Amino acid sequence: MKKIFSALLIGFLSCVSFGQIKNITLVSDYSFAQNKRLQITKADAVGALVSIKVNVIDNFNFTLSSGYKLYSLNEPDVLTTWDWDFWTNRYYPKILSDLRSDPNLSVEIGAVQKMDLIPVILLINYDFQITDDLSITPSVGGGVYFYTRRMFATETWSKRFPQADYTLTYSYRNFAPDKKGNPFFSKVGLDVTYNLLSYLDITASSYYTKVFETEGSMGFDMFPFSSELSFNLGLSFKY
Repeated sequence: MKKIFSALLIGFLSCVSFGQIKNITLVSDYSFAQNKRLQITKADAVGALVSIKVNVIDNFNFTLSSGYKLYSLNEPDVLTTWDWDFWTNRYYPKILSDLRSDPNLSVEIGAVQKMDLIPVILLINYDFQITDDLSITPSVGGGVYFYTRRMFATETWSKRFPQADYTLTYSYRNFAPDKKGNPFFSKVGLDVTYNLLSYLDITASSYYTKVFETEGSMGFDMFPFSSELSFNLGLSFKY
């Protein structure tokens, strides 16, 4: 997969060097995981992408895209499954000890998990001109995800002082070590483009992404899903 992606990327850069840029597109992105992994119960994201389309021959093109997505992840038992030695072996036992030793002390513990996702995508596509102003473009290709999963525990402590009839409450966050990786994926989708002006199009698209299962490498073991569905809407500036 690495060799194929590298070869396509070299081909794309060769096309760019000949000055065959067709358009540059900026889109907003909404994505959600279809097949979730580990103990993830929900995973969705918002973000933005920029792409450069380069004409190869006739209506065949290469498109290189990248951007940023922020995933929100739900995992009910994440404080256990994160494999956070500090929390599991040292800190949480201390919490239990403090609660047992002081009946006026109480705590509510939660967790928040996010994932920063930077995709690098290379597609080959073909433009079908339906009318003078409307075209559809099926695409196929792949790329690599650079991800960072972040998680922190939220602790809200309460200390009751019976003699003063007063309860002190305070909160803070306890941050876990990040999890990172760069799994490869394949991608297929369809763009619909409508001409607004001589230099500007509006575009809408949908893509299906399948992550390659590379157990033990590229951070796949900690990646939260194996497939993803994305929807994009944006503007395309023509050259």
